[in-house]
Amino acid sequence: MRVLRDLEYSHRQALDVYVPDVPQGTVLLLHGGWPDGDKSDEALLAEHLCRSGILVFSANFGLDRSGPSGRSLSDAIAALGWIRASEFDLDPDRIAVMGVGTGGTVAIEVGLKEGIPVVGWSALIDFKSFMDSSATLGDSDHLRDYYGVNWETIKEAGEQIPFLRGVILALVANNLSLLAAASPLSRVSPSAGRMLLFNSTNELVPATGAGMLQQAMMEADVSCTVDILDGTAHGSEYLLQALPATLRFLTAAYTDESVDAAEHAHDEQDDYLVEALMETFPGSDPISPGHVAH
Repeated sequence: MRVLRDLEYSHRQALDVYVPDVPQGTVLLLHGGWPDGDKSDEALLAEHLCRSGILVFSANFGLDRSGPSGRSLSDAIAALGWIRASEFDLDPDRIAVMGVGTGGTVAIEVGLKEGIPVVGWSALIDFKSFMDSSATLGDSDHLRDYYGVNWETIKEAGEQIPFLRGVILALVANNLSLLAAASPLSRVSPSAGRMLLFNSTNELVPATGAGMLQQAMMEADVSCTVDILDGTAHGSEYLLQALPATLRFLTAAYTDESVDAAEHAHDEQDDYLVEALMETFPGSDPISPGHVAH
């Protein structure tokens, strides 16, 4: 594996490329974090994907008040175009997009627009339900501007929900009637790419959104698999549990076979992954529900 860092794909954004010895697929990886996320946050995930044969393009993208369907989406589409036109050893028609947290929501928007396979870990999908479920906190309590505040500071203060409410309110300019239209649920169509979505039962991002997207995708006759994990882990915190199924999904996407067929073909690869992950996180159990990997 070799890593090429900070290659500019536009005049304002860059990406890192993780090149495996023998590429067996390509993924555009979008990091989590709002507003201070960075591609380096997903370096461990990118390395594991790469060591499993995936050519990984881990990209920065704009995190502003235009939301996942605004500048973030246009940057991700630009990165996808750059990858397709690059001289790397890849099939431009067989590229998937994967995102964590905020990047998961952007990845879903890319899949809906471009029709390519999507993996989303802890993507916020149903904005309205989240706002309704936390409405007792009161909108007036969340007018603080969190932009520029470090995520760890927000967590230490116990203000994750107020922060996320503030982000969503900014996306719709405090007009709650726009929440439904802001959600990717409103953009599902038969041309969407197939999807694999992960959430935890008790994490910050409600798992109900993944179920709603699965229902919408089913009505559009597009495959969407939802995997709900026990516990409170968010995004890359459940890398140990989610990586094997993610690789099976990506393999199926690259070969056009069913996910069930890919799962059968990669039982031995799962054994290898478990051993490799155990070496990375000694003393942990990648199968046990609710495990949090740091």
